[in-house]
Amino acid sequence: MNTTLQRTYKGYSIDLTSLGDYCASFAADIHDSSGRLVSHLGVAGNTEERAVDRSRELIDFELDYGSIH
Repeated sequence: MNTTLQRTYKGYSIDLTSLGDYCASFAADIHDSSGRLVSHLGVAGNTEERAVDRSRELIDFELDYGSIH
């Protein structure tokens, strides 16, 4: 199954797929407002909720440290 779920957070798009790496159930791609891929999390989480939370944590971290343009 290759389902894609989309969420937004602080202007960024989080795209979850059910094709996680290793033993993770979900992978996440994070795109900025212009659609540019900012990060790929191959092991985002085993549940949709955890994968979204982990993606939000990454966005918050990057924004706090100024790594995302």
